Amino acid sequence: MRGLRRVRLWVTGIGVFLLMTGVSVVGASSANLSKSYNSSSTIQNGSLVSLDADRSDYVEASNVDNVSKLFGVAVDRNTSLLAVDSEPGKAQVATSGTVNVLVSTVNGPVKVGDQITSSPFSGIGMKAEPGVRVIGIAETSFVGTSQDGVTRQVANKNGKKQTIQVGYVRASVAVGTSASATSEKLSALQKAAKSITGRTISTFRIIASLTVLIFSFLILVTLIYSSIYSGIVSIGRNPLAKYSVFRALGSVMAMAFGIVIIAGIIIFLLLR
Repeated sequence: MRGLRRVRLWVTGIGVFLLMTGVSVVGASSANLSKSYNSSSTIQNGSLVSLDADRSDYVEASNVDNVSKLFGVAVDRNTSLLAVDSEPGKAQVATSGTVNVLVSTVNGPVKVGDQITSSPFSGIGMKAEPGVRVIGIAETSFVGTSQDGVTRQVANKNGKKQTIQVGYVRASVAVGTSASATSEKLSALQKAAKSITGRTISTFRIIASLTVLIFSFLILVTLIYSSIYSGIVSIGRNPLAKYSVFRALGSVMAMAFGIVIIAGIIIFLLLR
């Protein structure tokens, strides 16, 4: 119990330090739904929380021991779109929406699109491994630099000390099991697109992008081939017409360049 209390004090202290030193909290929470719960200790806003297995309507700071009951993120009751049973002194927990989450580099930098789970340090999240319960998906990154976080030496429940970087990311809350564990269920097209873009994209968007790409390629080939063929025929019939043919070819090339740009923009928008 003493070790757990020390970790909770560290979490609270880290949160206060981040606010006092001006570490950026990545945007304000918005459009989240929250409900108040009892807690045996103060829970810092942005901390991951789990349901208390022994007491009904109680939550506690989440860690690897109670990650199976990972439930939500502690937030300020004044930032929720809808705060149910909001009461001073209770922990306000968001179970949906977009919130600021306290994370660390225990399992490496947190990048956009990474799923977040509980770490060995109570209340602090980390990048999720396959098959674990997660709180949601990061919408911003945290790489542990001096600009977006602070360095702290903390001890886990076994007393083992570790130096980590702690800060905030903006995350979309959707509690569930890490989708990385089921990545083999992605189609071949989705896997290929994910290797290029770094995130999962729906099959419909991928097919639409390929359709635009193929259609644009066919237009370009047809346009360029027809122009060159017509130019050769015209010069063969009238050698003096070569300057007019070259000007026409220049216009065709400009048109082709415009088609490439338009197709690229459409594909970018489909895959973003």
